[in-house]
Order: sequence, then structure tokens, then C-alpha cells
Amino acid sequence: MTIPLEGRYNSPKRGSSYMKKQTTFAQDYKPHFSGHETFPLRYGWLEKAFEAVDDSGLNNKKIFSESAAIAHFGVGKNMVAAIRFWAQVAGILTADGKDVRTTEFGQQLLGPNGRDPYLESASSLWKIHWDIASNPKHTATYWLFNVLNEPNFDRDTVLRRLIEFIDQHGWKLPTEKTLSNDISVLLANYVPSVPKRGPSEEAFNSPLTELGLIRRRTSGKFGMNLGRKPSLSNGVFLYAVCDFWERTSSANTLSVQSMLLEPGSPGRVFVLEEGELIDRLADVAYMTDGLISWSETAGLKQLLRQGEFPQDFAENLWSSDISALRGSYAA
Repeated sequence: MTIPLEGRYNSPKRGSSYMKKQTTFAQDYKPHFSGHETFPLRYGWLEKAFEAVDDSGLNNKKIFSESAAIAHFGVGKNMVAAIRFWAQVAGILTADGKDVRTTEFGQQLLGPNGRDPYLESASSLWKIHWDIASNPKHTATYWLFNVLNEPNFDRDTVLRRLIEFIDQHGWKLPTEKTLSNDISVLLANYVPSVPKRGPSEEAFNSPLTELGLIRRRTSGKFGMNLGRKPSLSNGVFLYAVCDFWERTSSANTLSVQSMLLEPGSPGRVFVLEEGELIDRLADVAYMTDGLISWSETAGLKQLLRQGEFPQDFAENLWSSDISALRGSYAA
């Protein structure tokens, strides 16, 4: 049965009992809030953070220390902390104690031979969004995309529902100010600011606003954008399907309902309508050289795979896709 576009978030399978069953966190899971110093991600931050660490070699303990970083980045200490925070959340940097290093993903994307060193491709942003919103480690973002079942909401509703969710799991409740700041930053990451006069307004927006996943409604309300996602490339979409498959199931079948509705799925993270999800799977056999195929038997729509995914199979889907798209822009 096809789930109607606008009713999808209110369908029975989107209800509380379904989500409670599917959002069981590991027993030792610790929710994570704050760290962003109330700054959302901004244009240029990921590239600057990567370049600073990559150029420093192994002696990088002081890159983000107060005096050195303020001079290097030309911003205050709180914003320096935010730059480092978002670079780590996006998977560009990783930290081990005081040591900060670029990640394999960071090198693949932004390195000297990177696929998209200036983040010109929307596919790079979709990949970063997937890595953030499909990971329970990033509690507020994961919750908003994968657990909240309201197509339209305001800040107060989101705060109230998030508090209920934390209480339901028996986690320590942060202060209301901490949660309110997290919600404000989360919305600023995905919703463009209200246009004001001045040439530099875009610099204060997050690059993730380009994805159009959350829209500003009237009277202080926001809504998930269930429309089609033309900038979401098939390579990044299939990467997400494979990543979700490997994380959630060892079976050689994966149902459309799982890909559409389960927390951490492409349907939830990319806010996809069922029709678009199925359309994107139509040529899956061609795009994966037959490793994955589409099956529809007795009304059951699912994917079949021929054994385990080869090493780097999923990674190659998004990386080659970004390279091809950048090549088409250059042409």
C-alpha cells in the first residue's frame, strides 16, 4: 500500500508504538547535546578546518587552541570551537586526546587529490547530511529526522517532544536552555535565515540549507519537505541504501518499507516519498552491475543482493558519483 505524501508522517507505521520498537538504543548509549557554541555550520568552515589540520602535519596540538586558532581563523574562541565541532561531526576531522587528524573521508573529499575540495557538489552535502542524520551519536539531528512524527511543527513543539523522548529512555535531562539551543542550531542548519539587507547574508547560512529538507512555514512553523529531491544523486542514494543495509541486517533482502520508514533509513534521513524511493531503485541492477536487484512478488517490494558487499563498494558509489558531477560542472 502506498503511503500518501502528506499523510505519511501520520500513518500507523509512523506512530509511537512502531517508533518505540525501532528506536532501541544500545544499553550504554549516551545522548550528546551542545558542543556547537550555539553556532550552526557555515560556508567555508569544513574546508578551513581541514586545510589547517592537513597543513600542520603531526604537530597539531595547538591548531584549535585559543591564541593560535584566533589568529589563524580570524574569529573568536567560541566560533573556533564551533568550527572544530562541525568538522568532527561532519566526519572531516577526528580527535584523539589533543591530537586532531584528518579522516579518510576528509582526505577523499577535500584533500589534494580530493573529489570535491571546495564542496561545489550538492552530492557532497547529501553525503555529509547522511553521515550526520543517520548516526544516533548526533542525538537531536537523528531524533528530528528519524523519530519525530509531525510533518509541521514549531520550536515549542519540538522542545516538548524531545524532552518526552529523553524522559522515555530514562536519560539525564539537559537544561531546557541547552535543548532549546540545540533545536535552534539544528533548524538553522537546514532552514535558510529570513533574507535581510546586506551582501554577506549567505555566509551566515549553513550549506545544508541547500538540500531543502526543512521549510519555513507561516507563523513560526516549520515542515519536512516531502517533495522530490532532484539534487540527491543516485550514487549517494545507493551509498545510503548499502550503508543502512550493512548496519541493520545481515539478510540478503531489504524491504521497501524498511528503507522508507525505519530510523536511520534513506527514506527518513532524506525525507523521501515512497514513489521517489521506488523510482530510484528501478535501475539498481544496472548501477550495481547486478550485485543488487529489484524484486516485486505478491505485493512485496524489496531488494535482493548476491552475497556480501565487496570492500569499498558503497564508498565507491558516492565518490565516483561526486567526481562525475564535478566533471560535468567543469564542462
